[in-house]
Amino acid sequence: MESSYAFDLKLVCGGYCYFSTYTLGSEPDKEGLEFRTPSLVYNIRFAKALQEMGQNYKMIKNEKSFYEWTCVQGWALVDADFARNFVPHWLRKRKCMTSPFSSFTDVKIASPSVRKRTFRGKFKTRILERDNNQCVLCSKASNLTLQHVVPYSKGGETSYRNLVTLCEVCNQELGADYCRELYQLAGLFGGIELSLLRGGKLGKDAISRASQFSSNIMHTRSELY
Repeated sequence: MESSYAFDLKLVCGGYCYFSTYTLGSEPDKEGLEFRTPSLVYNIRFAKALQEMGQNYKMIKNEKSFYEWTCVQGWALVDADFARNFVPHWLRKRKCMTSPFSSFTDVKIASPSVRKRTFRGKFKTRILERDNNQCVLCSKASNLTLQHVVPYSKGGETSYRNLVTLCEVCNQELGADYCRELYQLAGLFGGIELSLLRGGKLGKDAISRASQFSSNIMHTRSELY
């Protein structure tokens, strides 16, 4: 069965391109960060999955089709030999954080602030106000703390979209466990990479497929050529 590398090209700017790609991972390091490497996919199966999510794609086998794709962007199945010879730098292993959407983000394209352990000052105040200055679990309004939904120790980011308000007791009881329901309690969205559903299909099958894909998607950037 023919296989290729799968890329979702999102932006070409200043000689760089930003893209997502289907990957395989490794055991997290001591910081909870995981190394992800672009993975070969079976063309027929992957194309079917993209169609189920309402996504179009292009087949890339030479420089001409590659150049045309950089103009229109979106998903492409790139011939394995062509990718290894023409854009080997796209296939490098990357150290990644875990996003609130279960996907992975190359630490090199992330803001340094998301790897800090805590939010203070006005940033903390914004999250407390978003959560009505109360614990999202028990509604207690005193001794409030910020909790990472995807734990910091497991590569979670320190950001508005991954922090919720908990009282000290609930924080200690939860510890380093991942409780996805906290997103919903704080009015946030988590667990599925939303870009996979931009084709407009929001049915049960499309959402299920996007959920399966999310934990294998990595966002990164590289030199275009």
